[in-house]
Amino acid sequence: MEADVVIVGAGAAGIAAGVSLAEAGAKVIMLEKGDKFGGAGMFGAQGLFAVESAQQKAAGVEYTIKQAYQELANYTHYRSNLGLVKAILEESASTIDWLEKRGLKTELVNNTQEVHQGHPKVYHQYIDKFAGFDRLMQNFKSHGGRLLLKTAGTKLIQKDDQISGIQVHQEKQDFIIECSAVVVADGGFIGNQGLVKSYLTIDPTNLYSMGERKATGDGIKMLAELGADTRHMGVFENHAASVISPQNHKWHNETIFSLTNLPFLWVDGAGKRFVDESVCYDFALWGNATYTAGGYYYIILDQQFVDYISEHSLNWTDSFERTFASLSHKQVTHKVGPFSQIDADLEEAIQKEAGWRAETLDELADQIHVSRQNFAKTIQHYNSLVNQKEDTDFYKPNKYLQFSLAKGPFYAIKARSTSLGTIGGVETNAKLEALKQNKQPIKGAYVTGNDASGMYDTSYPTLEGISCAFAWNSGRLAAKAVIQFLDKFC
Repeated sequence: MEADVVIVGAGAAGIAAGVSLAEAGAKVIMLEKGDKFGGAGMFGAQGLFAVESAQQKAAGVEYTIKQAYQELANYTHYRSNLGLVKAILEESASTIDWLEKRGLKTELVNNTQEVHQGHPKVYHQYIDKFAGFDRLMQNFKSHGGRLLLKTAGTKLIQKDDQISGIQVHQEKQDFIIECSAVVVADGGFIGNQGLVKSYLTIDPTNLYSMGERKATGDGIKMLAELGADTRHMGVFENHAASVISPQNHKWHNETIFSLTNLPFLWVDGAGKRFVDESVCYDFALWGNATYTAGGYYYIILDQQFVDYISEHSLNWTDSFERTFASLSHKQVTHKVGPFSQIDADLEEAIQKEAGWRAETLDELADQIHVSRQNFAKTIQHYNSLVNQKEDTDFYKPNKYLQFSLAKGPFYAIKARSTSLGTIGGVETNAKLEALKQNKQPIKGAYVTGNDASGMYDTSYPTLEGISCAFAWNSGRLAAKAVIQFLDKFC
């Protein structure tokens, strides 16, 4: 089998590269390990970031590439590849138009997180997502592109220090596709438990992965075997926190979910408070705080609150309400509750080993394995902050200092670190060439999306939709570089 270019992975980055290359007249084969194309860019994401798009200009949004660049550079403390960051931002507006012309339309919506409402609009939400992805794939095929499902790359082949082919595995057979260039776009390594464990700084049992299970680091491994620089692997896309049943990770209780998304008292594994809990209104920072606390914390409630919320609504905002309201074009209520069945819901969480109940604080401390002394001091001090209506420790807004903890029984709900995937693997440049440690490119090898390092330092940025935007834009930029490479060397 022969091609000009082989693309490893058929998610957003792979599709962007594949369509661009096929339209330019290249002979392209796209490999997809699973039995469906789309990846996290389709099954997980609901939209993408852009700056200076036609939609933003029409809406009067005043936000420039320069401002976005400075925001990202400052967020990463200049520890990102600033040339790559600039290239992604400059490409982002045209990508919105590019997608629409090929059948995947978007609409500019309010930023989906409560804390970002004062930030200029950047989130371009998909319209008719699944049909749009189908149209993109039909475009790829109509220009001669070939999609091979249930097919994984296993080894890159070089000749005269340049990519000359790729060995692949398809069902029960192995074969080689001869090619001049390869674009690695298979989504990082969140699905590889061994690799994940080796890079985590928390107990893996406290990590809940919402990432692509097929993303097992195959592309990164193949590039590493050719000498690619993988020294910046290990950055996780921390995102909020989740209450998980050890018995069944698919368990979901709507009341418990809502309680997780509110700024009550949180304590860490030492039984101490560790953050302004209203960080829950920024998903990336919430995720980072959870990870830094050791990968988990406990939400603490008492019977007085349970009795209250069973009959009354609370004028707080569920941190995920705006996200879901945006998707369904509904208004945000800025209210939670009442939860008339909260006693049964808490009992269900306890039965699912996601929650605990005790008559006294000492008993609860024992159940969640924290220091009795620390826990008692934490509760006592937090109650004093509620009484004085001022958080002098972590500066939580006074609005959320509403409920002291005084009446048993007491409850604890465990929230665990949540990751959308890994972000970063192989070093690259603004052309998305895979680089060796000496910064020299591996000729004919390109790396995109969650396989590529350089866009982040140690954290997923707070700009909404940026990782999905990185996938689409890095795929398009890699395709442009591949076309130049084929014209020059092939």
